This record gives sequence, structure tokens and C-alpha cells, in this order.
Amino acid sequence: MRFFLLLFLIISSSLIVAQSSVIKGFVTNAKNNNPIDFATVQILGTDKGATTDEKGYFEISDIKPGVYSIQASTLGFENKIFTEIIISNVRPTEINFILEESAQNLKEVEVTTGAFTKTEESPVSLRTIGVAEIQRNPGSNRDISRVVQVLPGVTSSASFRNDLIIRGGAPNENRFYLDDIEVPNINHFATQGASGGPVGLINVTFIREVDFFSGAFPTNRGNALSSVFNFKQRDGRNDRIGMTVTAGSSDAGITLEGPIGAKTTFLASARRSYLQFLFKALELPFLPTYNDFQVKVKHKIDQKNEIYFVGLGALDQFKLNLDANKTESQQYLLNNLPVNNQWNYTNGLVYKHYQKLGYWTFVMSRNMLNNEATKYTNNDDTNANGLVLKYKSQEIENKFRAENTLRFGDNKLVYGISYELAKYNNSTYNKIFVNGVASIVDYRSDFMMHKFGGFAQYGRKFFDEKLSLSGGFRWDGN
Repeated sequence: MRFFLLLFLIISSSLIVAQSSVIKGFVTNAKNNNPIDFATVQILGTDKGATTDEKGYFEISDIKPGVYSIQASTLGFENKIFTEIIISNVRPTEINFILEESAQNLKEVEVTTGAFTKTEESPVSLRTIGVAEIQRNPGSNRDISRVVQVLPGVTSSASFRNDLIIRGGAPNENRFYLDDIEVPNINHFATQGASGGPVGLINVTFIREVDFFSGAFPTNRGNALSSVFNFKQRDGRNDRIGMTVTAGSSDAGITLEGPIGAKTTFLASARRSYLQFLFKALELPFLPTYNDFQVKVKHKIDQKNEIYFVGLGALDQFKLNLDANKTESQQYLLNNLPVNNQWNYTNGLVYKHYQKLGYWTFVMSRNMLNNEATKYTNNDDTNANGLVLKYKSQEIENKFRAENTLRFGDNKLVYGISYELAKYNNSTYNKIFVNGVASIVDYRSDFMMHKFGGFAQYGRKFFDEKLSLSGGFRWDGN
């Protein structure tokens, strides 16, 4: 009986390994989202490829699992290449190519492409990072902030934190966008007023690629002084429900994806850390626990209209390990560290409407940070008179942005407006002892500010795209 069971397991494993993979997707025009038929999609370095049909759809089957670079090309459009795409037999890999029209006068057909993305706005300061590069980076633990730290001009304030210092700028001068929605911070246990933290928040399995601007920021990305990160998420699979379970060195998570009807897909994930168990076993005086949640729901109304919802949230808890009070160092930390609780979220809705020469993008979003800290004498929270610190602070931002992207010939024009309603409130109670005498700080504030702005940017290519010039402006007010 055991022999047949073992034989069954071996045969089943062999069948799983022998399964081939599938790549499918669409090729569309970046200007108006029209499908591009008869475009060639090729897996570089192999003889595998396909041609799109009248709906722009392609499918390549019988692919051996691995890491590949995939290119889409057709006459009259610039070639597009996705590098280091991870192909597995767990689920079909969906890749959607958005091709820019080429203004070159072609005398002969020559299919060439470059490995680096260039735009009119930032031809030399843009670096595109693929998900495979994030996952295989040694020591990064699939954290994009740690991957970026190895790039030129980028450093961090400390080895255990993700505060990015880019070209000498402060950590709070970086801006993060998740599918066109601004996210104030992409890290757990965030330092209020900065943009760092010890652990990354974004689920890497959601990411298709990351555009990292270290300069020459597009004008539709306001308040950027050091860098801009554009995180582009993939869509959920549209054939059936799928599940992925991951376990890292400090956390475990689950991801669900699949269709909701014929035109709607979803991605959803939840993750929880188990660092608190390790810290308790090591008898450290503090026990951190973090949880995060991420979701994307996309509905394709028709070929010219689409809408999607993006949600990102975190719940971070920091407790004291009162059993770890043997050494002087442990006792000192227990007597001084407060109990911290922090949660934050970002929700956003994006609507895109494609026209003949371009497309409109409308973005509505809300983000909120709640930061609390308490401390009692001898860590006895049952004694109300022993309260030393009680801090609560909230930051709330409601944002709207409308922008139009137009392409005509060698020209590109982007313009739009933005509005933001920002709120901040703070409640601080702090008992300070100086020479044995207690003084009380009791502070409260409630602040609201309206922000508004406009922007425009124009770019043009010259000499068969050998020279690109771009200029723009922003106008902001409070």
C-alpha cells in the first residue's frame, strides 16, 4: 500500500512539473486604447510568439516555466519590452502592452528595442524596476524600498529603516503613487511627518513594474522634491479564482484573485507578521506586530471607458514585553518606551476615458493616519494617576485630480487641475519631571487647509526621435 502511495505521489509530481505555461493579453494604442491587430508578440531568446487578432488579443502556449523578456512590435508603433517576467504553471500570465505611436518615416522595417524606458519628460532620470528584480534582490525581503537603496544616488538613514535619502534630499520629499493614487507612506510603523519605516507595506505580488523618477518629475506629480515612485499594479486573473500563500522571514500572507462577472476582476491580500513571537523568545522588551491589507477591483465598461478601485491599509501594534526585565538595559527600555498603536489607509477611485487623440484621467482618493502613544508609571495602566504620556494625532487628506493626455504627431500635451482638503488634529498630554517637580503639557489642535493647483506639460520629438524637448509648469495655492 505504501509503495502504491509513493508511486502515485511521484507520478503526480511529475505531471505538475511537466505542465506548460500560458501567456496571454492585449496590445492597445496608448493614445486612444484602440486594439492593435496583427502586432507581433515574441518571447525573446526563444522561437515562441504570437500575432494579435482584430481585438488586439494574443495567447502563447506551451511555455516552459522560467523568467523571460517579452516584446510587442508592429509597424507604426514604438516597440515595447517587459523584462524579467516570471512565468509559472500555477496560473496564466497576463501581460497587456500599451504601444506609443511612432512618428518616424520608415524606409525599411527594422525591429529593434531598448531595455530602458524613455519618456519625453524624463529621458535620463527614469528607471523602471520589474517585479522579478524586486523578488530576487538579496536581503530585500521583497521590499521595494530596500531594492532602491542599491541604486546610484540613493541611501538610507539607518540599516533597519526604509527612510530613503535620494540625492541628498529629506525622506519626506519623496512621493509615492499606486496606480495614479497618491499614497503618503509605503511602510509599516511610519514616522509621522516622514516617509519611512522598518518594513514595506505594499504586496509585491500585486506589482507589475515600478517607475522610479530621481529627477525631472512630471508636472502632474506635485510636491516632489527628491523622487517619485509610480507603482503599476497588474489586474486580477479573468479565467477563475486563484489563491497564493506566501511565507517570509517575518510574515505570512494570502492573496486571492479572479473574475467578478465578465468585465470585472479583483485582487485582494492580507498579511500578518510573526515577529512578536521571535522577539519574545529573544526576551526583547518590545513586541511589534504589523498587519496589512490590499485590494484592487477593475471594471472595464467598454473599449473607451474603465474604472478601478484601489485600497491599501495597515494596522501596526507595539507592545511591551513586561517579562523581559532582568537586565538594566531591558529595565531602562521598559521604563521609557511608550505603547504605540498606529493605523492608516488609502482608498482611491480612478476613471479613464479614452478619446481619439488621448485620454482623460479622473482620480478621487482619501488617506488617513492615526497615531497613538501611551505611557504609565511602572507600566501600570490600571492607575489613572500614573499616566505620563497620552498622545493622539490624525492626518486626513481628501484629493481630486483631473488630467488630460493628448498626443498628435510628434507632440505630447498633458494638463489638468487638482484639489485637496487636508485636516490635522493633535491631542497631547505629557507629564514631565524636572528635579523631582512635575509639569504638565496639555496641548490640543485642530487644523484644516484647502489646497488647489493646475499644471501643464508639453513635449516634442525632433530629428526622427533623436532629440526630445519637454517643458512645463505647476501652480499651487493654499
